[in-house]
Amino acid sequence: MLKKVAFFLSIITFTININSVAQLLIIDSLKNVLAKAERKEQPIVMAELSRASYETDVKKAMDLVMQATALAKKEKDKGIVTFCYASAGHLLMRKGQEKRAAAYIDSAMRCAKQSANPIFTGYAWLRKGWFELNKNENEKAMSAFITADKLLRSSWDRRAFSYRTLINHYAASIYAYGSDTLRQQKYATAALQMSKQSKYPDDVQIGYMTLAHSFFSAFEVDTSKWPLLDSAIHYYRKSAEVYSRNQDKILIQSNASLTALNLANIYFKYFPVNFRDSANCYINDALRVARKTNTLEVIANCYGIMSEYAMRRGDDQSAENYLLIGIAELDKASPGVDITRSRMMLGLSNLAEKSGDKAKALAYYKRYMEYYKKVFDAQKLAAVQQLEEQYQSEQRDLEIRSLRDRANLNRQINWLYVAIGSASILVLALLLGFYHYKLKASQQRMLISLQEKQEVELLASLGEQERERIAAQQALLQDRTEWLERELLAGTLKIEEKNMILELLREKSKSSTDIAAKSISRMITYNLRMDKENADQQNSIGDIHPGFFSALQERAGEVLTKLDLKYCSYILMGLDNKEIANRLGIEPKSIRMARYRLKQKLGLQKGDNLDSVVRSFDKRYKDI
Repeated sequence: MLKKVAFFLSIITFTININSVAQLLIIDSLKNVLAKAERKEQPIVMAELSRASYETDVKKAMDLVMQATALAKKEKDKGIVTFCYASAGHLLMRKGQEKRAAAYIDSAMRCAKQSANPIFTGYAWLRKGWFELNKNENEKAMSAFITADKLLRSSWDRRAFSYRTLINHYAASIYAYGSDTLRQQKYATAALQMSKQSKYPDDVQIGYMTLAHSFFSAFEVDTSKWPLLDSAIHYYRKSAEVYSRNQDKILIQSNASLTALNLANIYFKYFPVNFRDSANCYINDALRVARKTNTLEVIANCYGIMSEYAMRRGDDQSAENYLLIGIAELDKASPGVDITRSRMMLGLSNLAEKSGDKAKALAYYKRYMEYYKKVFDAQKLAAVQQLEEQYQSEQRDLEIRSLRDRANLNRQINWLYVAIGSASILVLALLLGFYHYKLKASQQRMLISLQEKQEVELLASLGEQERERIAAQQALLQDRTEWLERELLAGTLKIEEKNMILELLREKSKSSTDIAAKSISRMITYNLRMDKENADQQNSIGDIHPGFFSALQERAGEVLTKLDLKYCSYILMGLDNKEIANRLGIEPKSIRMARYRLKQKLGLQKGDNLDSVVRSFDKRYKDI
């Protein structure tokens, strides 16, 4: 039995050129938006228009995206520049210009670091992941997809959900074909959820298709689990229904042909021959959309499945015709489909060998070898280019590291120069400061010497003035004392004279029985008593310095008698013991005893000067 051609049974998950009416409607809509857009929004709309135009006119799409990039550079918003660079990198990679694409993707990532817009930054990381995925760098791609998803989670914009749909779609493809079906289904489920949030028909169609493919991959790991295949068929049909309802709104219409082809492949591979009508129905759908969108590989795969069905029923001629039609369709395709051509030629060779036509089988096999050699050469060239790209990348990284090391060294040398300069300036400043300090200290010493000289002269002058003041004060005090004594003597004489007159009047009034005389006698007696009290008060210096006596009593604990206070008054007046004794009519010895008792009551030591202490209370009172 002939070997089955494996590529007929595979599921294609890439996007191909679109020339549908729906795409033209979308392009016209974007052109209208571009005509009305503000200057700041024009680069974004142009980048979107270039992506929409790529499937119909590659050159025009590339011109648009380059214009968008040039306009974006004039704007201060780094988010816009990031979006346009990422869009240019995406289209350049689709065109096969990997080196230029890498440069634009790197520029987008540099600008993304300065952008505050999470949607544009997330889009840049999405295209970075897609770029790495196309290079089969799955780990780098997954890391970029995770970063993009984290950035886009903070936004509820429909574009953010649309980008997250693609992120999960690409992430699911990394774990496809049985490598990790659980993770594939996790990301596929997330893709469908995100697509329902974005509500764009393209996203919803991709979401259903991604989830269907995850169930199909899980089924191929264990073909005994038929519910998984039922789920795959169910979600493929949901994807087809989305296309059927929104044909005029869907941009990537080739996804509909892929969905129909996948359903046809399921019926061919896992259902009996009597389900051929269902398979043919989906094959016809796939061919209809593929011819409209010029999706040549889908057309070739459809003819491959029909050829397999013909071989199952023993119709080798029909099988050969289907393969020849498929090859004829691929004549218009790019060299990138040589692997498909080679496999179809191998199928034709096997059919010719089965029919016994060895010459035809050999001719087909030679053409198979020609195509396979092209595929091998292309793979070898791709490997060489990849190695060259890797080498260039390593060289570029090495140069970057070298430049960074040199920059760090220059930075360190500059810092060293700055440090040396700063140290020199600091030393010079210290020297100048020290010189200034010494000069200032010398001037200060001269000034201090001059001030000390002036102070000595001033003290001498003050001493002389103080002596003069003390002498004047003593003279004033003496004059004041004499004046007080004269006033006190005069007052006493007047009081005595008045008292004598009053005594005579009182004696005369006593002999009279007249009530008025007795009343006068009482008044005279009362007046004499008041004079006596006033005389006691006038003879006391307490009325002149009440604070002085309060301070003395406070120091002595309120134990000083009226006589003690009188002694203190005489001391305050500057009288010595003899003068006080003469005034009081007592012996000086009594005065010394009274002074001794005063020192004890005031809490003074033996060596303390009573006169100075008493006068100090008068000074304190005056200060207060």
